[in-house]
Amino acid sequence: MTENSLLAIFIYSLIQGITEFIPVSSSAHLNIIENFINNSEKRNLLFETTAHMSTILALLLYLVRHSESSLKDLFLNNYKLIVISMIPALIVGFLFKMFDVNFFSLKIIAVTSIIGAIMLFGADKLNKIKMTINSPLVEFSIAGLFQCLAFLPGFSRSGSCITAFLLLGKKKEQAINNSLLMSFPIIILSFLSNIKDINTIEINLDLVLIFVISFLSAYFTLFFFIKYINKIGFTPYIIYRIFLGLMILFYLN
Repeated sequence: MTENSLLAIFIYSLIQGITEFIPVSSSAHLNIIENFINNSEKRNLLFETTAHMSTILALLLYLVRHSESSLKDLFLNNYKLIVISMIPALIVGFLFKMFDVNFFSLKIIAVTSIIGAIMLFGADKLNKIKMTINSPLVEFSIAGLFQCLAFLPGFSRSGSCITAFLLLGKKKEQAINNSLLMSFPIIILSFLSNIKDINTIEINLDLVLIFVISFLSAYFTLFFFIKYINKIGFTPYIIYRIFLGLMILFYLN
């Protein structure tokens, strides 16, 4: 953010933590905040980097406390799947960097939010369009392709990955867990990409608040999201994304 206040910092951090791992777009929400609070489309890379570091640590803590296997075993048993899933995003990300591609606009966020919601609804509710593939490597490769949709703001990285795994016949909780595994390299790469573009880093109250609030909100969102997903399903997230997209389109008109 370019103009800081405790309320703005709190909203920014809370929304980042809540939206990072659920099937709505965290980057889109942060861009919307910047646009409405500061009337700016510029990203605060230092804030984003701090929030990314915080949410990845929250995910690690969640896995340590709630995974059936140790964190070491979890990664050793799945590292091939994680690596294969990130290849499409690496290629697309490299091309976007090379050609300085930037798709950000409120209209794109609105449209992709609605399209992503419809895709998630179809994957969740329409059994006839689901497919069965017996190779985890192929499954994660397909999910990696879906993950590239998140380069368009509003699509949601987690939402795209969950959609892919639902289409592949996975149960809700398994689709979420697979999406969480795929999130590690992407968040870390985003962190490294942002930090190299930061000229100076000054630890201040704003960064401390962003770190703490993003960490706590991400951790508790993960806990409740996974615990209650079989009870509430994805419908609330689908409705929210459609509502958000329509409200932005209404605002723009």
